[in-house]
Amino acid sequence: MEEKRIRTREELKDWLDFELRRYPNHGRYRIYNLLLMSENAVLRRHQILLRKTEYHINSGHRLLTRIYKMRLERFQMKWRIHIPPNVFGRGLKVMHVGEMHINGMARAGENCTVHAHTSLAAAGFSDGVPTIGNGVVLFMGAIVAGDIHIADNVVIGANSVVTHSVEEANVTVAGNPAKVVSHKGRLEMDNKKQERMRKE
Repeated sequence: MEEKRIRTREELKDWLDFELRRYPNHGRYRIYNLLLMSENAVLRRHQILLRKTEYHINSGHRLLTRIYKMRLERFQMKWRIHIPPNVFGRGLKVMHVGEMHINGMARAGENCTVHAHTSLAAAGFSDGVPTIGNGVVLFMGAIVAGDIHIADNVVIGANSVVTHSVEEANVTVAGNPAKVVSHKGRLEMDNKKQERMRKE
């Protein structure tokens, strides 16, 4: 999987403009965001810190890298959101504040959705970590461990433990150990959401 990282100010702006649409910032929400008065505000602030840290790391800004790394780590420790820089591609959406543990060597594609209490980790004493495709959804409590690959648009069910590669795209896996339980994945979820929005 080709790694796409933020290296210019233009790319930073593009990524944040795209991602922050998912976290409302209009009317009264602007005050909420400024004072971190809601879960949405915390997630929005985290997204900004994460992407700015990535930009400074990838651009070789040594002093600003140190400053932003410290700011990001303090924020993540406070809110228990452990997502290291340069793991997730453009379009990451964190659904809720809560503990999550993402190995800094793991790699994930674009438009991934991550719920609380999820983990991308090495398995046992191995150094191998997961590689996640585009559009993957990790529901609450999902664990993906080891040197494995998850195909595009795979949905990983709540409290599932995935220790083997899922090479079929757009499926749902669940259980411990996880296995394919449906041949409908992220694309069907998005279609249903759009249908509900049209009806409303």
